[in-house]
Amino acid sequence: MFEIRQVEEEQQGSGQVRQLQESFLQQMVKEDWLSMEPVRTRLRQLKLTALAGEGLKLRYAAIELKVRSELLASKPKDRLLAGTLFQKVCRETAGGWKHIYPFGDESDPLRMYFLIPSKEGVEHANRTGRFIEELLQKLKDIMELDCSVAAGLEVKGLKRVKNAFASCLCALHRTNRIAAESWKEAGPGMVMSWLSPEDERRLSQMIEHADSAAYERELRYIFEGDEPEHTPFHITMYKAMRLLLLLTAIARKFECSGTALGKFMWNSHKTLAACASPQELKQQLHELGLLVMEEVTLVRKSRRSALAEAVRRYMERNYGCELPLCAAAQLFGLEEHNLSRQFKQHVGIPLADYVAKIRMAKAEQLLQADDLKLPELALLVGYSSMSHFVSTFKKFSGKSPKEYRDRIQRTR
Repeated sequence: MFEIRQVEEEQQGSGQVRQLQESFLQQMVKEDWLSMEPVRTRLRQLKLTALAGEGLKLRYAAIELKVRSELLASKPKDRLLAGTLFQKVCRETAGGWKHIYPFGDESDPLRMYFLIPSKEGVEHANRTGRFIEELLQKLKDIMELDCSVAAGLEVKGLKRVKNAFASCLCALHRTNRIAAESWKEAGPGMVMSWLSPEDERRLSQMIEHADSAAYERELRYIFEGDEPEHTPFHITMYKAMRLLLLLTAIARKFECSGTALGKFMWNSHKTLAACASPQELKQQLHELGLLVMEEVTLVRKSRRSALAEAVRRYMERNYGCELPLCAAAQLFGLEEHNLSRQFKQHVGIPLADYVAKIRMAKAEQLLQADDLKLPELALLVGYSSMSHFVSTFKKFSGKSPKEYRDRIQRTR
């Protein structure tokens, strides 16, 4: 059995940058995006430029630590400490490979994901497999526990990033079902073009307008059409996982009543993985879809502040991305002037000022790290223009970023 111990704290600046990077890597698959351009801009700001290319090819890998419940039953904190050590080994191993990006699962400390872009050249052949084998060996040496590991299929373009992630989830759950000596890749023949961005937007509108009849027809087509008995089950499971990511994004977007529906949707991939037939998948997704429609309807038809609160929460999570008022209105299906009026009534200030306020609060936090240069810090909080960052910071705090940092240093 491994020795559970506290791990060393990272240098403050580098730790905060890593947290921002990992948070956004999660957001890429959890959130609803009108286009990929704000995503590319944010990736560049977060020093993830290798992921921002137009012709990017990428895939996801996932690893889950297997800790028997009886080993941890007597010490509730051991699961968290085991997860801390597990994640540390995963991050350190990924750090030894150029352009492999780890991020955790906030709902499960014993699971990690890796976004792996493809690289050309013979020396990069089977790069994912070699990385996984190294990671498994290190975990075996340090923790002496079993892991489930899997890799999804490769896709081209950030617009298919959720397709890639869904295929990785399928591969991981397939590994968990089958006693595996090594690790699994996503099954061959998976329809990686499903959903297309156009189909995703059509389905989103269907769900956001609570058109349950149209949603039911769509589910019948997906899980009962085209001779389902001749469709490999791993392809059906992939479609279910991909649809679940869509429901997760909509639930998170409209979540404002404290129901944590977005988190529930995110964790429902385990429920889908336990399904043994297309009929079971269809039933589960029907129930999940109705839950999301109910949440959206409550937000749209309740007091005006509910929708404004949903917009506020969305901006709080995505403050680093450029989302002008017109784009925010389109994302939530509102008229621009209606959103502007509702938001100001609810929050007390215009949307743009609220985003700036969030960015400035984050900047104050990051200024405590001495190793972060100001131009770098400006990018991390969403400003490509240094002069714009400085003038905005001074407006909100009364001091320039340098003066603010100098004052912090004098009080230490």
